[in-house]
Amino acid sequence: MLGRTVLIAGVLLCSLCTVIQVNAQPSQHFSTTPSTSTIQMIQQVNESLLFYYLDHLTSFGPRYTGSESCTNASQYIYDEFKAIGLSVEFHDWKIAGFTSRNVVATLPGKDTTNNATYLITGHYDTIPTSPGADDDGSGAAGVLAIAKIMSQYTFNHTICFIAFSGEEVGSYGSFSYAKDAYRRGDNIIASFDADMIGYANTTEGGSYIRFSYPERSQWVSETAITVSNRYHPFTNMSIEALPNYIGSDHQAFVDYGYDAVWIAHPDGYPWGHSQNDTIEHINWTYYVKATKLLLAVLAEFANTPITLQVIITAPMEGYFYLSDNPLFHLDLGKAWYKGLRGTTILFGKNTARANVVANDPIKYVVFCIDGNFQFSWPSAPPYECSLEGIHYPFLGKHTLKVYAYTTTGEVATDEMDIHIYQPDFRRSSLFS
Repeated sequence: MLGRTVLIAGVLLCSLCTVIQVNAQPSQHFSTTPSTSTIQMIQQVNESLLFYYLDHLTSFGPRYTGSESCTNASQYIYDEFKAIGLSVEFHDWKIAGFTSRNVVATLPGKDTTNNATYLITGHYDTIPTSPGADDDGSGAAGVLAIAKIMSQYTFNHTICFIAFSGEEVGSYGSFSYAKDAYRRGDNIIASFDADMIGYANTTEGGSYIRFSYPERSQWVSETAITVSNRYHPFTNMSIEALPNYIGSDHQAFVDYGYDAVWIAHPDGYPWGHSQNDTIEHINWTYYVKATKLLLAVLAEFANTPITLQVIITAPMEGYFYLSDNPLFHLDLGKAWYKGLRGTTILFGKNTARANVVANDPIKYVVFCIDGNFQFSWPSAPPYECSLEGIHYPFLGKHTLKVYAYTTTGEVATDEMDIHIYQPDFRRSSLFS
């Protein structure tokens, strides 16, 4: 039976063309007026600070993943985070013949009752021939500059500042980190991936930055746009929201159930992936404005309390299930370009479960498949529901979405795409 099950899993897996995604949109009430502390932080971003980090980073030359220069650059980033006073660690990874490490610095949130975390990331690796000033020294140095400024302040929620390696060879560093974070149970609300934020050569392009997002992270971009409008007098920068691009580090977090966006300048960069991607081609006026905006967005997200959150805890990302039993991982780390990372397949009936964190009493929690509720409306733990076809069999890709409602009108959602194989289904007499 198990052999037949694995065979069926293989057939289903080969038919997948879409990455398994999750969205956890909490309920938050963002301020409608600029924060004095955020304005103070914005005003500390300047060319001198960004030049300091970017000049040092590019001095290592090309930083191809696994090379000595890449390792030396990671040590430099580690030491700078340490000098800032942040808790910092290496996150080691090995995949597809590459061995390297990410650098992770943490600024703990002051709300000890909530483990929500926000990430801001950039990759410090390059292709073999490029010093990578814009791609993506600009993002990594911007993360360092934002960390230095924000480390002087306290925030409601925890912030992680991460420099990834392995982006240019398959976004392996971010994949390894996102996978490990998911299995640790990290409560990452959103990840902001800064990848090429240091260039503009037109008046229009110099006035905004792009946030590319998967559909399930639309709320992150929309909220960021609201924040950017509020702080426009202090940044002179706007956000344009665009559809998703899977080829950057944000996608790994989407693959493992987190919301994330890719952030980049709109103007084309003629020196990308070449030996001419040097610091001389950075547009410092634009780079400063872009960093100011990212800092403002991150500060507003991290300072806004979460009043309601629902998190799908089962089924888990990246597993093959036989009924409620996760039999083996389906990480598929090398298949990012096929959209298969973090695939979840269910064979047979399965029980969906969710956790809810709320300030107010829960009215009910609703489980839905493809937009239709599953006759389970628990108002108290355990929040769970049996996934089984009622009117038709579940065969192929379906969307599990869980809604949490409070008695005071708050709503939060979590969403997960899964592939289900259920040859039998229950026909309800209610609708016959």
